[in-house]
Amino acid sequence: MMNKIIGCLSLLLSPFAMAMQPLDDQSLSTATGQDGLNIGVNVSKIEFKQIAVVDSDGWDIKNAAASEYRGRAGLVFAQSPSATISNPNITFKGGGVATDLGLKAVIDTDKGSGTNGAFANIALSFGNVDEFVISPLSVYAASDSTGVLSSLVGSNYIRGSIFDTNPSTLKSGVKEILRLQNGLNVKFLSTNKPKMNIQLGSAPQGKMVRFGGAVDSICGTGSGCNMMLVSGYDGSNNPIGASFNFQLKASNSTTGFSLDKFYAGVIGESAAGQGDGALVFGNEGKSDNVDLKLNNIQFGNTATIPATSDAAYRFNGLQNSSIGNIGFTNASVTDLKIRVNGM
Repeated sequence: MMNKIIGCLSLLLSPFAMAMQPLDDQSLSTATGQDGLNIGVNVSKIEFKQIAVVDSDGWDIKNAAASEYRGRAGLVFAQSPSATISNPNITFKGGGVATDLGLKAVIDTDKGSGTNGAFANIALSFGNVDEFVISPLSVYAASDSTGVLSSLVGSNYIRGSIFDTNPSTLKSGVKEILRLQNGLNVKFLSTNKPKMNIQLGSAPQGKMVRFGGAVDSICGTGSGCNMMLVSGYDGSNNPIGASFNFQLKASNSTTGFSLDKFYAGVIGESAAGQGDGALVFGNEGKSDNVDLKLNNIQFGNTATIPATSDAAYRFNGLQNSSIGNIGFTNASVTDLKIRVNGM
């Protein structure tokens, strides 16, 4: 997979290769006014049709029997069936209105210390943004049916789609598993905007990625953002499943939920029995406190059913309704560590 990614980048960058020459720190200083390289990116919205994470060999364990499933499959992010938004998007906001991302990357290299001490440092900051909003969309599990998953054959990219010509109809082998009914938003503390520091090489900061800034809330307004774990559909194509409104807020609204102790990175296979290489995410020590709520929990058909509708959609003649709310306040985690591997 890495070879394919590198191959794609090579093809994309090859027209510019003849014009690119190595630059030392002195040359870069002349071009940018300081050592290293500064890059700014301004964009207010990102739109997409589908985003897919493809597992090339399916269900897999070490030393599995030959009968184990080995087909390709993918986790796909795309519009919900019959959605009015055909292009899901991520919008960046500052002060409650749409704004440019204001991404700034400060890149430099350092010799570090010792024989293998050299590293590259990339400091990312988001000067204009204190909130990003994800439009309504769904998450799907998709098999490798013809034309469903995009693929790279040699140097040719073949685009796939999980939908038939009618966007309300899913192709065979595609299952909707999660629906964000009204989207999702993450709001950062306006006085402590998000940032991250990436180190490639020896990483003297101890981790590949260190995060900074503070989160104010996720779906903090009203009763939260409605999500549904989808199990099927009724006769009118309304989703059936487990529905709830998700909401997370920093317990201290003044300081927010700090990201300063959080990190991410990639680890290799360990001789100490830690398993294959993996993406890791976690925090060091005790995190700040948060309040989490799951509001308006409802199971089954969540659509409002007219009185004349089929009684099969009702239990003992009653319309389906909420069973209540659950949650906790002033909760924290200590030394959290999440590993993602196997794909």
